[in-house]
Amino acid sequence: MQDVYQLEPSTQIDRAQSYIRAYPHIMASLKSRKVLDEQDFVCAAHMVYGWMPTILEIHADESLSVSQGVALLNKARAEGCLSEVEIGQLARLVNRSVVGASKLLHFVNPEAFAIWDSRIYRFMHLKVPHQYRVNNAAEYGKYLGRLQQLRKDDRFVGFHQSVNEKMGYAVSGLRALEVVMFVNGVER
Repeated sequence: MQDVYQLEPSTQIDRAQSYIRAYPHIMASLKSRKVLDEQDFVCAAHMVYGWMPTILEIHADESLSVSQGVALLNKARAEGCLSEVEIGQLARLVNRSVVGASKLLHFVNPEAFAIWDSRIYRFMHLKVPHQYRVNNAAEYGKYLGRLQQLRKDDRFVGFHQSVNEKMGYAVSGLRALEVVMFVNGVER
């Protein structure tokens, strides 16, 4: 993995980019609700899929309902953690995608969950981000653990402040780390 602390000073964040501009608005729409309901789940899923090149399909059935997805989001918000199995269940509901689940989790609790996608995988592992590698709840869990380690680095406070300035608004520590990885996770 590349060193985010060394890369950050040269990382440029384009505030005009839709992905950057939309972020605080999506965050605000979910932050205003103390307890999420089915409408919040469906709307949030559609909002985060607005960032993705994939059309959202919610795969609810008799074994896994939208109500169970709502319960998982509320647990993630209140407790700041979900098991690998629970992340897998949430992923199953939203396009069977750990990427989509990570985005939902991030917007309900940005202090505990970071966004995960193929660019982050490439940055972390320096490997081609095949679907079977990225769509993996265990890999997502390892990534979250690595981010928690990075937050303990003495350079983190200055890093976080610099990213907030570049973004033009305050983001969680996990988002700061993730966005530097995302911007630098392009194929070279």
